[in-house]
Amino acid sequence: MQSVICLFGSALSRLGRSHGSAQVRFSLFTFGTAIALAVVVGGLFAGVDALWSWIFAITVITFLAFGYDKAISGTGATRVPEAVLLALTFFGGTVGALVGRPVFHHKTKKVGFRVKFWFVVVIQIALAASYFLWARASSGG
Repeated sequence: MQSVICLFGSALSRLGRSHGSAQVRFSLFTFGTAIALAVVVGGLFAGVDALWSWIFAITVITFLAFGYDKAISGTGATRVPEAVLLALTFFGGTVGALVGRPVFHHKTKKVGFRVKFWFVVVIQIALAASYFLWARASSGG
């Protein structure tokens, strides 16, 4: 696990030295990597639809982003902005964030982040429930 986070972190650290805002760089990298992983998962497992490929990919990337950010905290390296961590969570990475926070002991004490995090989780759950209720109603079931 540590070597995967190091590999992920190596790519992210190169971004930290690039020009432009950290939020844009980390957003492009993490979401781009999640899209690529979703395509790979969809290609390897033909029976898996795009939504589940995306959920798997964004969950993995979110988990790694929380791990990387914790690993570099206090080193002076460019950190993953909280807005990126929250966006990853919102766009499907809730499970990765819910597992990554306690595993890495990251963002568990900062009250401001916790409030925003749980707000994002509640919104995501409401949207997912609405989607599944709509899908069930439209399928006649």
